[in-house]
Amino acid sequence: MKAVYYLFVAAEKAVGVIPVRFTRAAAHAGGDFYYYAFPHKRRLVERNMRRALGAGASDAEVRKTARMACRYYADYWLDIMWLPTRTREYVLERFATVDEGPLVEAVNDGKGVLIVLPHYGSWEAGAVYLSSLGPFAAVAEVLKPPELFELFVKMRAGVGIEIFPYDHRDETRDAMVEALKGGKILALLSDRDLKGSGVGVEFFGEKTTLPPGPAALAMRSGSPIVCVNVRNLDDGTWVGHATEPIYVDSSGDRDKAIRDTIELVARRLEMLVREDPAQWHMFMPAWPSERD
Repeated sequence: MKAVYYLFVAAEKAVGVIPVRFTRAAAHAGGDFYYYAFPHKRRLVERNMRRALGAGASDAEVRKTARMACRYYADYWLDIMWLPTRTREYVLERFATVDEGPLVEAVNDGKGVLIVLPHYGSWEAGAVYLSSLGPFAAVAEVLKPPELFELFVKMRAGVGIEIFPYDHRDETRDAMVEALKGGKILALLSDRDLKGSGVGVEFFGEKTTLPPGPAALAMRSGSPIVCVNVRNLDDGTWVGHATEPIYVDSSGDRDKAIRDTIELVARRLEMLVREDPAQWHMFMPAWPSERD
């Protein structure tokens, strides 16, 4: 694990001095290598891309989309290290938005906003945009070794992201709720539930589970949920798409409200992923048929 940490430290330093066109070309080459060198992972990604593309997609289209997914995933890792070397103004000048009006209104309402997004595109660039609207934080998986997690926290702080560790502790959840009540924007990646213990939904035509966290936090805080994606464009810019806010009714049956909310979140995430399935970083088993 320590070797991974030192590798990221070296990569971070290199990205800061090497022109991005060269590092991006190297990242894409690494993505191609990943696709061809690991057949088990390749087959998993292809199955997931077929889900997003639909049953009518040809085998050739699925393979092409899966290979591009590996490239976009490499772009994501590069952006984690490269974006902190850019100014906020640099990113915002290259960041376009779709349907941002309701999101901005929700932020200005002062009741906090839960940003729910898939593992997709360059959400690090999206964080720069969101942090320009108001105080912003994100929930992130705790990595090992601890030094690696601390490195990611430092890099994300460089683009305006405060990190809440995804550690299932009551204290952490309480802190998230208080942050939302204080008007903070809080982002959660919510398109996979690796333990399979979340809310049962249909997702891309197959039953699976998604985490209940967004609905539970919205009920406790009174904050709306806004599902978003951030797409990479071929010219090196980005575009973010925000959907209409979801307001959770906490006056009735709590379990039903959570189920209904996560069902609606699933439909929004499907729509956002299908805008460009190749940018969906679904490289993990997320359906029961993949976990068996």
